[in-house]
Amino acid sequence: MSTTIDRRRLPLNSLRAFEAAARHMSFTRAAETLGVTQSAVSRHVLNLEEVVGVALFDRRGSMLALTDAGQDLLSHVTPAFDRLIKALDGIQGQDRGGMLRIALPPSFAFRWASPIIEACRSEGNIRIEIETPYEMVDLDHTNHDVAVVFSRPKATSEVMDLLWMEELTLICRPDQVEGRGEPDLNEMLRRHAVVHVRNAGGRHSAWRHFLREMGADINLSDGLVFDTAHLALEFVMREGGLIVADRHLAHDDIEAGRLAAPFEVTSESGFGYFMLLRPEDMQREAVQFFRRRMVERFAGAARETA
Repeated sequence: MSTTIDRRRLPLNSLRAFEAAARHMSFTRAAETLGVTQSAVSRHVLNLEEVVGVALFDRRGSMLALTDAGQDLLSHVTPAFDRLIKALDGIQGQDRGGMLRIALPPSFAFRWASPIIEACRSEGNIRIEIETPYEMVDLDHTNHDVAVVFSRPKATSEVMDLLWMEELTLICRPDQVEGRGEPDLNEMLRRHAVVHVRNAGGRHSAWRHFLREMGADINLSDGLVFDTAHLALEFVMREGGLIVADRHLAHDDIEAGRLAAPFEVTSESGFGYFMLLRPEDMQREAVQFFRRRMVERFAGAARETA
């Protein structure tokens, strides 16, 4: 005898994970879309299969395929989500022209967003909501109006404006190099702690790029690891140490003398900061204002790294 699922226990998170995995035929891609881990998507799908009592995916090694039950459920879930989004947008419709929901990487939000956000508020009379997801690849199935993403250049159906390409260089506190003549990398590494940032390429990728550009055959596997460049740069500024980070993120602190970049050598990681917008939102006044301010602010950086 079958039982009816109680509305109070409707597994909405599991349904979102299932719909994303079915749409992309990949737990990994679904996790990127939803901003969660791959294991979280897998757990949610398993939970949903337990709730309905049947398998929704045929798992063939690393390949996924929908079962008949999965196909049937997807045909109901996707239209239901679309109707909910349409209804919510309709309710919010009269306010959306003067509001922006913005997703920003944490380090970008801390180091670059304040003057642009303030201009939107004071000059554009725009209400702002900001989220800082650690991982975001596109605006697909999010409620954000615009986003800044840290990504490689890629083809996309969204408008993707380059803000700047990452340029990695060694950064430290000024007193770590003042009065010591020409900087010597090996000597600096002997005297100071190494700081890493965990990113898409792994926790040691920035140092590897820079050391290769310097022609130095050094293996740096130890050191303090931070999950954002902002936190790492703040630590170096206060406590000392050596970090390889994007010179654009550290620009204001270097200009103000709070940090120093003792080597002229920079290394390109292939990643950059991009602004994402939906084509259908391009006519909105708030989106136009935000985009114009962003392009004006970072036009110089984009030209330098083009």
